[in-house]
Amino acid sequence: MVYSMNMASLLLKDIPQDLHDRLRRAATRDHRSLNKEIIALLEAALGDRVDELPPPVSLGFAVGDDWLEQAIATGRK
Repeated sequence: MVYSMNMASLLLKDIPQDLHDRLRRAATRDHRSLNKEIIALLEAALGDRVDELPPPVSLGFAVGDDWLEQAIATGRK
């Protein structure tokens, strides 16, 4: 990744001490600063995510109050 002077900043607050310790150990292990370790982890976590939700599922029938009441009654048996 190429870094420039126009990059945004982010302040993380109230990080649990255990998580902070794990991040620090990971950064040391990977020979990175804490900031670069967090960026690498965020990039890995968000890398394969799709920007859009899939289209809604079509059930082929209407889900109305009658259907919902029947489903609830059936589920209680």
